[in-house]
Amino acid sequence: MAYYFLIFLPVVEGGYAILSPDYPELTSQADTLEECMTMGADALAIMAEEYAKARRPLPEPSSMAQARTFAVSEIDDSVDLSREPILQLIQAPNVDMTPVKISISLPKSDLEAIDAKARRLGMTRSGLLASAAKVYPGGKGRGASC
Repeated sequence: MAYYFLIFLPVVEGGYAILSPDYPELTSQADTLEECMTMGADALAIMAEEYAKARRPLPEPSSMAQARTFAVSEIDDSVDLSREPILQLIQAPNVDMTPVKISISLPKSDLEAIDAKARRLGMTRSGLLASAAKVYPGGKGRGASC
């Protein structure tokens, strides 16, 4: 599992800008550090999933020294220099898209309901179950939490 640095730069107007040395497309803003963690993790997950869908290799994670250098390079007039930038390691989601055959046991009535729903939606059984796991409460749209 890869871990990537996110940079939380305090901005003059209040709050933080969220940047990544490894994903230049990843930019966001948050009012609090708690929001930075949530929004940063969500943005990183979206970026990793987009790379995987496009079959682009995930970037090599930056070292702390590289992340610090990047943070310094991003300082401009919008950054509140009275507060320190924060470097935070965030775990990237597993985006391995390799299909894996599994065997599960379900009541026959449940399996028939799953198959009927999949047919109505023009999906396969596997596709329906995978999609359902991603939107299951607690899954945050990226897969069910265990």
